[in-house]
Amino acid sequence: MKRRFVFMVFAIILLSVFSSSFGNGKKNDVPVWNVGDNWNFDLEFSYEIEQSTLFLNITARSKELQFKVAREEGEFYYLDFKGNLELKVVGNIENINISASLRNAYASGYAYFKKSDLSLKEVYINITGLLVTSVAPLPIPFSASIKLIFTPSYAFISFPISEGSSWLTMPSIMRVELGEDLISFIKTIAELLKTILPSDMDEIVDEMLYLIDELFPAEKPVGLYFVECKSHSYLNVKAGTYEAYYMTFIGGISALYGNAYFSPTAKNIIKIYITDGEYLDFSAEIISSNYHQPGTPGKPQKPVGKERIRIRKSYEYESYAVDPDGDRLQYGWDWNGDYIVDEWTGFYPSGEKVRVSHKWDKKGDYEIRVRARDEKGLESEWSDSLAITVPLKNYRLFTPLISLLQDVLCSH
Repeated sequence: MKRRFVFMVFAIILLSVFSSSFGNGKKNDVPVWNVGDNWNFDLEFSYEIEQSTLFLNITARSKELQFKVAREEGEFYYLDFKGNLELKVVGNIENINISASLRNAYASGYAYFKKSDLSLKEVYINITGLLVTSVAPLPIPFSASIKLIFTPSYAFISFPISEGSSWLTMPSIMRVELGEDLISFIKTIAELLKTILPSDMDEIVDEMLYLIDELFPAEKPVGLYFVECKSHSYLNVKAGTYEAYYMTFIGGISALYGNAYFSPTAKNIIKIYITDGEYLDFSAEIISSNYHQPGTPGKPQKPVGKERIRIRKSYEYESYAVDPDGDRLQYGWDWNGDYIVDEWTGFYPSGEKVRVSHKWDKKGDYEIRVRARDEKGLESEWSDSLAITVPLKNYRLFTPLISLLQDVLCSH
């Protein structure tokens, strides 16, 4: 039952992210994708379960995971996706602590969507990296692939979408196929577990391997979610300001619920949250796209300024943006790389360079970025980031040499 639940969760996450271009608020108008369209997301996932003899915590994060329309194949769009991945696992089995993390992790794959209603037909996912675990002395090369096939193709949104509309998603059968690389890896980990777990646990490990062989490929039902469009307004996200429809969903075979914001301008979900209220949490937010809300300021120039600096000393950084309507702009600066504005400036004419000063009180490496906001409250996407090192590395090593050079120069 738990295994079934995990795969339902996995499917809903994919459906919610991949099936995110559902409607544009115009009746009888299905959004049209074009080759080259792209959406970049930040994603976070956590899953935790605790029982009498078992504790498991899984966290995953991906920054700038890109989804791109690569081509059209008959009645389908073909999207590919790729991006870096952070994955950590902490567990306890029979009072034995187990931990693992994935280094240099990379996720990639593809998805097929039906053009007529943007329903999801097929998804392929591959994750690679080096697994560092407490049960093995050296990193283990990791490769895991999985394919999901939906019959009939699964549509999460019913067209047309508009404020006050609601619908029940139709059921579909999801076929889950594990790649040979994933099966081989599971067997390798199982053998490692046998070396650290009590001998009476060997039978349990063998039973798990047997079940994997018996259960996969697996076919599971998905769907039957009640979805309701609650409101229509503007939303500020990391990619800027977008017109958006706010939707909630609940029910379904896997008992998940959550909310999502669909933007007709971005032709995509721009923000989503999914949970089961107990074990699982998933969120995603768009950080950039080739679709922008009309009237929003342009992307600001990457900040310009000193990159290797000293602690507790102020340094100036500059940037600028252009507003398509000629509105005055103010600038929000993120000084620590968390995509949260730490400081807003006053308003400046469109296109005028703006200088601000800042100092850091703690050592470390930082990323600074800036976004623009016009007088109507519309915000741009974030600029590219500038990497800052605090303080100047090895600065003290050069101080005596600099002093010596100054003495020599001053004596002549």
